[in-house]
Parts: sequence; structure tokens; C-alpha cells
Amino acid sequence: MILFLLLFFALQALVLFCCLAAGNDAASQMISDQEQAEFLQKWMRERT
Repeated sequence: MILFLLLFFALQALVLFCCLAAGNDAASQMISDQEQAEFLQKWMRERT
């Protein structure tokens, strides 16, 4: 039973580190949101 718990937490840690390595953390998401907002503002200015 303890082996299953250790395996579970090890897999959770692996997923967490993979997400951080892929840039899916909160800071990267905030930068992405900011870039998207800037792009939309520029696009709206060009369309009007």
C-alpha cells in the first residue's frame, strides 16, 4: 500500500516538473496573456 502511495506522489511530482519545464507556470501564463492582449489591441487599431 505504501508503495502505491509513493508511486502516486512520484508521478504527481513528475507531472508538476514537466509542466514547469514546458512553461505552463503562472508567470509564463501571465506573459502569454499580456502578449495576447497587446496583439488584440494592435489588431483592433489596424481594423478601424
